[in-house]
Amino acid sequence: MTQVATESFELTGNLTVADVPDVRRFVEKFHGRTSNADDVSRVAMATHELLENAVKFSTDGSASLRIDVGGSQVTITTRNRARPTDLDELRELAHQLASTIDPMLFYLEQMRRSPTRVGGLGLGRVAAEGEMKLELVLDGDMVQIKAEATLGAA
Repeated sequence: MTQVATESFELTGNLTVADVPDVRRFVEKFHGRTSNADDVSRVAMATHELLENAVKFSTDGSASLRIDVGGSQVTITTRNRARPTDLDELRELAHQLASTIDPMLFYLEQMRRSPTRVGGLGLGRVAAEGEMKLELVLDGDMVQIKAEATLGAA
């Protein structure tokens, strides 16, 4: 039986938007050892967008990020506490994204509407450019966003 090598990275704490580029650079370096350039770019971009949203819309200043890579699969998960109005917008965005046929069209529509809308532009970019499947889980005021994708060969 062949074992699939897994790598994980987790960060939890009080973060600011200014910390996001540093985390992105670390993710690029960390995953650059085992992934091809296209996959490193996709994972870094998705990490940046998801973490920036988690930090920006956190009600208590804290957020968490977890990246799991196993075999050809990557999962990026962020968690943060959010305001009730932001939760309503996220529910609507998740519904729209789940019902779209083409994530790129969804992303372009988000750019046309309002780039300041809660999470819309970043989530659209992750789905379209990152070619990732997104899942939103709400538990009270806690938001968890999970992005999953298949990676190519290194």
